[in-house]
Amino acid sequence: MHTEQIVTILRNEGHRVTPQRIAIIDYLIHTEDHPSAENVHAIVKKRYPMVSLSTVYKTLDLLRQKKLVNEIEVEGEARFDAHVDDHINLVCLSCGKIEDIDENLLKNIQSKVAKRSEYVIIKASFELHGYCNKCKSKYQ
Repeated sequence: MHTEQIVTILRNEGHRVTPQRIAIIDYLIHTEDHPSAENVHAIVKKRYPMVSLSTVYKTLDLLRQKKLVNEIEVEGEARFDAHVDDHINLVCLSCGKIEDIDENLLKNIQSKVAKRSEYVIIKASFELHGYCNKCKSKYQ
């Protein structure tokens, strides 16, 4: 989804769309990171020095409620992902890095689980925890 699409959805539902909110949305859409609210605040504050951490939290909560971002918990910290299509998240247990993996792998898993369980699967969330390329040498 693009920034403009999310802004339109929020406006159509009667939510205020301030320049700060647009900056938060834009950052989430264009980053490959899965930032925490504090990380989002630090980035947006560079452009909008008066933006409060409370505004960031409220915006992230609204986006989460509207299913426009996913919230991922890593070691007790909420992280946010604007990639809301079904996909696999790889989470590094050492540095906390999160990477997205091809949706087709998840679709294969969903198909096999659906056949075996006779469930109709409509949404998937899947995380694998391990060590990223930079951290794995410490643990091998």
